[in-house]
Amino acid sequence: MIDDAIRPQLGIIGGLGPLASADFYYKLTRMTEALRDDEHVPSVILSVPQLPDRTEAILGNHDGPLAPLQAAVATLNALGVACIAMPCNTAHHWYDRLAADSRAEIIHIGEAVVAEIRRSLDRGRVANLATRGTLVSGFYQHRILEAGFDLCLPPDAEFQERVDSAIMLVKAGSIVQAAAETERALHLAQMAGADVALLGCTELSVVAASLGDTNGLVVIDSNAALARVSLQRLGYPVQEARGLPTVPRLRGSDRLSWRVAQQAS
Repeated sequence: MIDDAIRPQLGIIGGLGPLASADFYYKLTRMTEALRDDEHVPSVILSVPQLPDRTEAILGNHDGPLAPLQAAVATLNALGVACIAMPCNTAHHWYDRLAADSRAEIIHIGEAVVAEIRRSLDRGRVANLATRGTLVSGFYQHRILEAGFDLCLPPDAEFQERVDSAIMLVKAGSIVQAAAETERALHLAQMAGADVALLGCTELSVVAASLGDTNGLVVIDSNAALARVSLQRLGYPVQEARGLPTVPRLRGSDRLSWRVAQQAS
């Protein structure tokens, strides 16, 4: 039993990878409209970096990560959390089976991201910078299309190679190099006609604030989207934190005029 005085409201399945979960907690804290310590969300981070690789499991068509993910969900439920956030996009491949066994609501990162896209655009083409496992899983494609957006799939093999490289560089702690690789992938996405680039791997969220001028390409940070919805679900006020990437609300042809203005500035 846990003492009610320290009972967490939000459970975070972290370590997938460690920098990504640290980035999520930082953004959750910065996005909370609070003046004192006790106005923040009581939370617990269960860091499980020993889980099997999620992308390898999906590409190999096996469920190696499922049992330890279920154990993590059960552990957080035993602590009495109201909601669970999983700052790992690829792990959401097993969302339905995890949610089925959880008393606490598990917030789906894909739904949080679609809500964030809608805050920025009414329509447009979305390129997803994600692991190959997330792409094969397909949960983002389904949600993006269902929300009325189109998918942008850059045909150049270099695009996914740059994304893969950026993810691995973050896991190795090489943030500057990862940001450079991400910027190259964003450029390729824009050249392919994307209006929106989704940082659909939370490793890429780590470099979001380090990215340079994207020439009007709207960049969606999946960790920031997940943090926003986590606060909303728990009834906490959200502020636009300084130092977090933000995008303007654009409608129709306004996207083109904003791009021109950005390029001219």
